[in-house]
Amino acid sequence: MINCLIIDDEPLARQMIAEHLAHFPDWVVIKECINATEAWQALHESTVHVLFLDIQMPGISGIDFLRSLKNPPLVVFTTAYADYAVEGFELMAVDYLLKPITPGRFKQAVIRVQEKLSLPVLTIKEKPAELQPGSLSSNHIFVKIDSRLIRINFDDILFAEAQRDFTKIYFHEKNILISFHLKMLEEMLPQNKFIRIHRSYVINMSKVAGIEGNRVFIHQQEIPVGSNYKEHFLKSMGI
Repeated sequence: MINCLIIDDEPLARQMIAEHLAHFPDWVVIKECINATEAWQALHESTVHVLFLDIQMPGISGIDFLRSLKNPPLVVFTTAYADYAVEGFELMAVDYLLKPITPGRFKQAVIRVQEKLSLPVLTIKEKPAELQPGSLSSNHIFVKIDSRLIRINFDDILFAEAQRDFTKIYFHEKNILISFHLKMLEEMLPQNKFIRIHRSYVINMSKVAGIEGNRVFIHQQEIPVGSNYKEHFLKSMGI
């Protein structure tokens, strides 16, 4: 079962989300909260996997509430304002839903959450001596799941995304979650092929299909480019 909190000061908004969730039998609404104070209490009383979190609320905003949590659950922001989208994704929200939320768009958010919750967690094998951080001669690493060692070829990686204490690596046909920080992976990758474009993303430059404004497109995925990284990224791409 996937336990979730609905946090919104508007009764109709809470009702709408609850009605959407009723179509997914594995999802359970632990509590509907009208503000951050109620949400804090609910988090201490129950195991919660997902927050459906409004941004503009009286007192403490949804963004400030999320920042106050040391180990937050997965978060789906629900708001009537698109202005907070970038900030929401910088806080590693799973999704950002604009009200009024359609059933189809809500289903997409549910699928994204379920993908994150069901990913196998792989652990890194101790690095062989020849695998030095940033070494251009290294072209792979091994990760371990249960008793099986799996080889990851760097050329097969599309991009990597930071997810709290883990890193999600994207390939053409699958994704895996490894139990170390994005910075550690970045140091292992060839620096002439991979580049950080956001505090939460490292990409394979050879996989970039397009660039538009502060967005990069890789394998039909849209990835944000942080303002602090954009100049170096464009220069590395020869633009």
